[in-house]
Amino acid sequence: MTLLTLLALSGCKGDDWEEHGPIADGIMAPLGDPLPSATPEQLATFERGKAVGLHRFRPSQGLGPAFNVSFCLSCHEKPVSGGSAGLYRSFFLSGRLTEDGAFVPGESAGEAGGVIRLLDVGTDHLARPEIPETTTILAQRNPIPFFGVGLIAELPEDEILKRADPDDADGDGISGRPNYDRGFVGRFGRKAQTVSIEGFIRGPLFNHIGVTTNPLTEEQRAALPVDSSGGGDMAARYAPGFFDLGQAAAPDGPLVDLDDAPDPEMSTQDLFDLVSYSMLLAAPLVDDPTPDSEAGRLAFNEARCTDCHTPRIKGPRGPVHVYSDLLLHDMGPELADGLVQKDATGAEFRTQPLWGIGAVGPYLHDGRAHTLHDAILAHGGEGTASRDLFAAFD
Repeated sequence: MTLLTLLALSGCKGDDWEEHGPIADGIMAPLGDPLPSATPEQLATFERGKAVGLHRFRPSQGLGPAFNVSFCLSCHEKPVSGGSAGLYRSFFLSGRLTEDGAFVPGESAGEAGGVIRLLDVGTDHLARPEIPETTTILAQRNPIPFFGVGLIAELPEDEILKRADPDDADGDGISGRPNYDRGFVGRFGRKAQTVSIEGFIRGPLFNHIGVTTNPLTEEQRAALPVDSSGGGDMAARYAPGFFDLGQAAAPDGPLVDLDDAPDPEMSTQDLFDLVSYSMLLAAPLVDDPTPDSEAGRLAFNEARCTDCHTPRIKGPRGPVHVYSDLLLHDMGPELADGLVQKDATGAEFRTQPLWGIGAVGPYLHDGRAHTLHDAILAHGGEGTASRDLFAAFD
């Protein structure tokens, strides 16, 4: 149980600083609060963006025609705004795999970008979309917390890539590899399928609420509070013409739908504020160590959890306590959902950051685990050795 204590309070092959060095200043705050380093102007933007996230859309404002929720933060409410949600907010992705293994999102009525939408503006009840016979993939997803995403966006690509070992050259059974989004290292989504926080927000706005948006202007992107270039060319990241409605993809063209509300249904100013709010969410505070948490840290290392859950990654502000390598790992057939996203196979998932983990259950990509204990025991594939070592602690 000491390992679980560490997780509730909250490493990869690496240097001693990854566990014992100082954490960057000005990045931690109580859950849902902004970065302490935020300027007064950024704090005002943060509050405006939070208000956008809490705004309940009406049909006249663009809700629907099919939808799952009426406001953004209904899926990111636990334990505070910016977090995750219970199983009642889980959703399903559907589609099929082509002969060459590519994922094609579902195309039935009531779906958007592969997301099954269960409510209809016209009837105000379950839309019950018919799933086409060609559907071969039906994957459940639980909402992902947004704490610290701006800090993750800042992490240099080489700091992520240096932990990759796609061919398991060191023979330790861990073969993490990056996912790529238009040539850049992905870091957001259950399969690290996108690098763009803007796109990560625009996709679900449309897929779950039915709200259309236009891309931010280059001037607005330059004014965002977090540098998310990741060491690359920011302009190249938003290549004109890129358009993908897959859940948590990064659409970069104007989005339109078939309801009566004029497109775009959210202004670029509101979108700017919402993206800025997400970027400014602080990393969760780290509690002071206790004898139990110190014993848990040692058990965490002994079980080799740190092979994937890297305690700290160096960012431009200093070490960030993300407890993830942000790489893809094969988690075995029991966790596999068959969903192929960019370079990620149906059995691969991004290592989930563990900061604030005690407050954001249920756990795993589909919310199947109600406790951290169950989540660890569900690990397979590259996580098998750690799972077995953990089980031996009982």
